Formats: sequence, C-alpha cells, structure tokens
Amino acid sequence: MTETDKQHERVPPPETGNPSLGESTSLSRRRFLTYLLAITGAIGAGGLAAPLIRYAYPVEKTQVAFRQEVGTLSALEPLGEAIEFDYQSVPAALILLADGKPIALSRVCTHLGCIVGWEPDNDRFFCPCHAGVFSPEGEVLAGPPPRPLPQMNVIVEGDTVFVEGWMEA
Repeated sequence: MTETDKQHERVPPPETGNPSLGESTSLSRRRFLTYLLAITGAIGAGGLAAPLIRYAYPVEKTQVAFRQEVGTLSALEPLGEAIEFDYQSVPAALILLADGKPIALSRVCTHLGCIVGWEPDNDRFFCPCHAGVFSPEGEVLAGPPPRPLPQMNVIVEGDTVFVEGWMEA
C-alpha cells in the first residue's frame, strides 16, 4: 500500500462505548430518523384507533335523578292547561289526563329537538317545526318523529306533584 492509498483509506469512527457494558454508543442520523418515524407512526395510529375504540366501547353517562316539585293537583284540570317546567335542563310539561292521572313529559321533539307545545283545545302536543303530533301520553300520532316523548316518574304526595327521574323506554 502506498502512502496515497493510506490517506484515502476509510477509517471507522472511534467507538464511544462498549454496548455490552451498558455504555452508550453514538446514534447515527439514519437510526435517529428511523426511531422518530416509528414514534410518529405509533402516535398517528393511536390517534386513528382511539375514536374507533371509543365507538366500540361507549361510556354510559349516569344522571342522578333528583326530586323536583312541579305544582299541585288542584292547579290542574283534566286535559286542561299544562304546567311547564325544566327538569335537568330539559323543557317539560305536566298535564292531568282524562282519567285524572298526572303525567310529565319532555317537551323536546324526538325528531329534530324542537320544543313542542301542549294544545288543550286539541288534546295534543304539537311540534311547529315539522308538524309532529303527540298524544297526551306522548305517543306519536302524526308527522316525522321516530319515538314518543320521554316520560318522567311522577310522584303525588297529598296535593303536591313531584317528578323524579326518567321512565325507561
């Protein structure tokens, strides 16, 4: 080997540590970028998988049913004016059915969430948005609503009427 060949000969970089002894070695640019790409890919895959996992295993929200005083039976007459109130931030109405039984219903239409109104002259709840019609018991009579109005548990103590929680559909 000539002197010029020795000058152009590649010399490996010096080792900075012994990996078998737990000492650190230098990290090449290529290896660093490979690690960086792998970590970025894992974060991206997690970001895509999280909504799918959340959809597959939804979290059930539980609401505490508290008792709320709504009105008195003496203030109601069968299929007369409704007592309107809010229960758990949901507009609701209390009416007295023809048989004298009080019933409390949500006033939120099950079609698109418009507020329905009680029409005592027609014995019905009416949604002005898309002409949804509900019976005094909350059943769908006409229009596009897919489900009846949600009903609340009604408790009567003496002359006082309370609502406490939602009835299961």
